[in-house]
Amino acid sequence: MIVYLNPKQAQFKYNSEYEGGILCQDCDTSVIGKLEDYADKFLHGKFPNQATPRIELINGQECVVRENDPTYDYKRFKLFLLSMLWRASISSRPFFQQVRLGQKVQEDLRKMILEGKPGEPDEYACFICMPPLMPTPDGGRGLYTYDMPTMSPIIATTEGIEMCRFVIEGTHYFFIISKPLGSKILPGVERNKLTLGISTREEQSKLHQQMIEMMKNHPRKT
Repeated sequence: MIVYLNPKQAQFKYNSEYEGGILCQDCDTSVIGKLEDYADKFLHGKFPNQATPRIELINGQECVVRENDPTYDYKRFKLFLLSMLWRASISSRPFFQQVRLGQKVQEDLRKMILEGKPGEPDEYACFICMPPLMPTPDGGRGLYTYDMPTMSPIIATTEGIEMCRFVIEGTHYFFIISKPLGSKILPGVERNKLTLGISTREEQSKLHQQMIEMMKNHPRKT
C-alpha cells in the first residue's frame, strides 16, 4: 500500500498515480514506456549480472555508489528521470498541481526525451536520496519501504537554486531546474556512476511525522 499526500487530502492506494490521454500512444508505449521498464528493472535489481553497489561516506553522508555496473545506462536512466519531471509539469491531476515549469523548460525536456538526448549530467541535474537502510535477518542491511509516503512534488528556490522535489515511496528525487550563472553542481546521476544518498532515521522520521499530520487533518479516501 502507498500513502499519497497532496495539499488537500491523504489517499491510500495500491497502484501508482497515472493519467491517460496526455501523451500519444507512440510516446506513451514506445518511448516513455520503454524508459519506465528499464528503470523498474534497474532500480529493483531485476537485471542479471548487476554489479554489487558499495557504500561510501561522502561529505559526511552515507551513500550507495553504483559504478562499473554493466546494467547502468546513463542515457536511459536520465531520460526516465526527465520524463518524470516533464509529465508532472504537463499533468492536469491535482497531485502534480505544484509543478508548473516554464514553457521553455517544458519544451527543452520534451525534445530531450523524444530525441533521446539526456544532456550533460549537470543539465537538469538529479540527486536521489534513499530511505534508511535497515538491518536484515541475514545480518546485512536493506531497504524497508513499507508504508513509505509518496507525496505531491513541489518546487522551491533556495539560495538562487530552483529545485523540484519528488518523494516516491520514501525515496527523494531532487531536480535542479535553474541555478545562478557560474555555480557548479555535482549531480548524483553521472555518465559512468550513480550515487544515491541514504536518509538518516531522523530525516525519515520527519517525513513520517509530516505524513501523520496530513492524515489527521484530511479525510481518508481509498
